[in-house]
Amino acid sequence: MSPISLISLDFSGVAGSLYSPSMTTASEATSQGYQARKDGKFSMAREHYADAAKLYREQNDLLAYAHTIRHIADIYQQERNPLPAKPLYEEALEIYRSNLQTKLLDLANTVRPYALLMEKQGDSALAMKLWEEARNLYGSLRMNEAVFECNAHIADLQKF
Repeated sequence: MSPISLISLDFSGVAGSLYSPSMTTASEATSQGYQARKDGKFSMAREHYADAAKLYREQNDLLAYAHTIRHIADIYQQERNPLPAKPLYEEALEIYRSNLQTKLLDLANTVRPYALLMEKQGDSALAMKLWEEARNLYGSLRMNEAVFECNAHIADLQKF
């Protein structure tokens, strides 16, 4: 992985206001992001997750960083704001695919929303490849409901 990818995201517009020396762990920021998202406070959730991502990146915990930026991307998707979500998914996927310690579920759970995004943006060819990858990952995990979802999207894309 190139060093550029690790520094490509600028969280200054998302984070900063919540980070303080008293917040000592990325885990705390992640928990706060989870709770804020659950409460429907998406902007605050993104800020907490961005704080956590910054800390994970500083600690060189790339898998936790990837997991956290995927949550930020998911929130952007939830808010119907796909533009900032795309590079976050792409960076998370780059990290996951280059790390032998990646859990298949984490990879699948990043491929799936990226496939949704590409489908919504009209990139049917890439969406098809991503849905097939997600189907294979979920299949290897015996997550049949997720496999059915992937198959439904693949079938829809094949109609065009």
